[in-house]
Amino acid sequence: MSASFDSLLAALASPGAALPRADLAFLSDPDASQIERLRRAWPSVDTDRRREVLREIGILATDHIELNFDRVDRLALEDSDAEVRRQAISNLWESEDPALAPTLLNILSDDSDPATRAAAASALGTFVYLGEIGRVPADVLGQLEEQLLQTARQEEDSVRLSSLESLGYSSRPEVAALIRAAYLNGEDPWKRAALVAMARSADEIWEPEVLAELRSPSPALRLEATRSAGELELRGAVAELVDLLDDADLAVRRASIWSLGQIGGKRSAELLGRLLEAGDADEVPLIEDALDQLAFADGTRDLSLLDVDEDADEEGGEGAEGEPDDEDEDPEESEAPEEETP
Repeated sequence: MSASFDSLLAALASPGAALPRADLAFLSDPDASQIERLRRAWPSVDTDRRREVLREIGILATDHIELNFDRVDRLALEDSDAEVRRQAISNLWESEDPALAPTLLNILSDDSDPATRAAAASALGTFVYLGEIGRVPADVLGQLEEQLLQTARQEEDSVRLSSLESLGYSSRPEVAALIRAAYLNGEDPWKRAALVAMARSADEIWEPEVLAELRSPSPALRLEATRSAGELELRGAVAELVDLLDDADLAVRRASIWSLGQIGGKRSAELLGRLLEAGDADEVPLIEDALDQLAFADGTRDLSLLDVDEDADEEGGEGAEGEPDDEDEDPEESEAPEEETP
């Protein structure tokens, strides 16, 4: 491993040397000594070669889940080249390490390149979500939200839009007004960002806007509205989603299939079942996944209803001390018809 790592460092320092993608696997999970050696050598590596390395390890990480280049990507966050920094942020999209959040926050605040600041704003959405579910400390979440709120109001458009999308996960009361203002802006990029934030909010208050954009002449807006309808599990969107199964845009059609699975219910199940029988061979795996998602979603809802019923039984089954239980009641008085479970 050490000899291979040494050879790789030598190749990195030689712009004309071949650099097969497979050899870059030796950058996976480097130990402290190796990452320090890479850190020292990195600034002298040609800019185009550094860009190539970041692109290639991003592909490797996607294709081989056993490989982990997070340490290399984090080193590259400090690169002098904006394209390298952006690629490093992109490569770290799956990271849920709270220690990464302050670094991304610094990039959002201080980086000289707007596109890199926008990439950092987008990546911070993961940590806003993790903060909402208690996996990021409350003080860190507060810092993230404050910075994103500031950039959503004052920055260049690309940074504002990415910040708004990330704030979609936040339960801060001021976020809803930002989403609505972006939607009412009327321009497609602002509407699209608003729809992303709506989907992430898990708030059905946005149903009218989502339903309206399912009929948008813009394929990009129809696509985002379709995704939002699924994420928000809007039963009222099913009829429109059925129409979008014949949309001219392939991405919209496929998003409609998945959203029907997320929404669930008998009608969605029947539609997906018929689609599976008559479906294009290329879409069969997606339809099957959507049906699996539907079964999971509907099963989860059934379990939630069972929990509600059990809680009601516990509250009403046994009377307070000194009061008769149901078993002690007069049978003729206790034979009222049961209500159907919703």
